Amino acid sequence: MEKKEIKHIHCTVKNCEYHSPDSRCMAGNITVGTQNACSCGETACETFKMSCKDKTCKS
Repeated sequence: MEKKEIKHIHCTVKNCEYHSPDSRCMAGNITVGTQNACSCGETACETFKMSCKDKTCKS
């Protein structure tokens, strides 16, 4: 998958495959989930993919 920046999305999830060193999201597009959220803590990026860049992830 070609990585493409999503303008105006700031991402701090450093272990995501789509995270750039300058905290941009490079997924091209994202899906934010949870159907009945009442606060931002009840939402989640469903596009998250674990990065194995530092070899700490487990398959």
